[in-house]
Amino acid sequence: MRPEMTLPATARTGVHELTVGQEALWFMQRLAPESSAYNVSGALNLHFAVDVELLTSAVQRAVSRHSMLNCLFQLAGQEVRRRSGAAIGADPVLNLHNVAENDREVGELAATVARRPFRLDREPPIRVALVRRKNDPDVLLVVAHHIVADNISQVLVLREILDEYAALSAGTTHTSEDTGEGFDEFVRRQRKFLSSHRAAAARDHWRDELAGLPDSGGPPTDRPRPPTYRFTGAEVDFMLPPDVFAGAGEAAAAEGSSLFVYLFAVFQLLLHRFSGQTDLLVGYPVTMRLNRRFQNAIGYFVNLLPQRVRIEQDDSFGTVLHRTAGKTWRGLLHREYPYPLMPRLIDARPDPSRAGLIETMFVMTGGPANDSLSAPVLPGRRDTYAGLTVSEFYLPQQQGQFDLTLQVLWHGSAARALMKYNTSLFTADTAHGLAREYLDLLRSAIRGRI
Repeated sequence: MRPEMTLPATARTGVHELTVGQEALWFMQRLAPESSAYNVSGALNLHFAVDVELLTSAVQRAVSRHSMLNCLFQLAGQEVRRRSGAAIGADPVLNLHNVAENDREVGELAATVARRPFRLDREPPIRVALVRRKNDPDVLLVVAHHIVADNISQVLVLREILDEYAALSAGTTHTSEDTGEGFDEFVRRQRKFLSSHRAAAARDHWRDELAGLPDSGGPPTDRPRPPTYRFTGAEVDFMLPPDVFAGAGEAAAAEGSSLFVYLFAVFQLLLHRFSGQTDLLVGYPVTMRLNRRFQNAIGYFVNLLPQRVRIEQDDSFGTVLHRTAGKTWRGLLHREYPYPLMPRLIDARPDPSRAGLIETMFVMTGGPANDSLSAPVLPGRRDTYAGLTVSEFYLPQQQGQFDLTLQVLWHGSAARALMKYNTSLFTADTAHGLAREYLDLLRSAIRGRI
């Protein structure tokens, strides 16, 4: 028996404060309203016969009742506020696209949807689309602005939609574990932290770390830097061979280090050799989901941390590795201090031609083989969730945020890497060359040759 199609309850109307990170993202969007660099997206192949009416209702329910998704970001005097329950009405939030002869067509259409900028003051910070295909699985696409979603949130939103769809198909009711209150609590905790003694200690740490920063902490570019930073990008996608990835893990363990620190140290060495600079600044994102309350909450639970990299010509890789480990450990002790507040610690003036203090990034995302959170988005792998079979449809995203970004994605024993580069600064040849050299340096480090 088909379940009754009733309009779901919407998120409770309210006005909410933002985190410092959200305020910075809102400001960046205002500076570059046509940019989609801060859009995050996820897409799934749906390996089942999709009931469009049920899926529309599932999307409506999942989005409308979550205060982080059903909201607008608007000025209230001189402050930006999130107005929940203000964006989603009775109109469907699932857009249908009947195209798709092949993956190329789907990819082009999905990219068009994913790259459309958000107007955060007048539309919800999320859009959902279903790309219908004639002979292949339909594709479910979710795009959100980073101001409401981190990488984990992408998966959580997709799962919430599938949970709703499965419940509607079975004629039952799905009750969401998270409707936005978790992020509201996170905002309150950050505000409390900023007035604490721990924040004072963190300010001292980051002021010391950034003191005397060179005018440019990034590598030389192929093209002249435009007067205003352009958030345009592309990427080089390459695999870390299984023997190299396994070897890196073994080498890291032998040195008493983590795999993240090991791969990060190799990236630092790459930037040193590429630029010839002995004093660089490299950033890395860290999760702020430090409380179990936040593990399954949708929101922007991310902070960027800068790491001052000093490498001399005769430094061994072991020296670089141990220095990286120590700096990373000390940085994580002070991870709660918001990155957008760091420039003022050293009176750094905004430079419209640059992405900010941090111009290069290292990112590592993924999980062990038994991590069900990341399993549904492993490329090429089919997984069953809520009785529904899905697989990832890969979409490039978050390109052009920084000059250069190396992102390592791993799942169990498999790993791939993305060398993301700003196309207004670097050529594709340079990016491909950096990808090859990173692999060469990683192999050399494992074999003890550097």
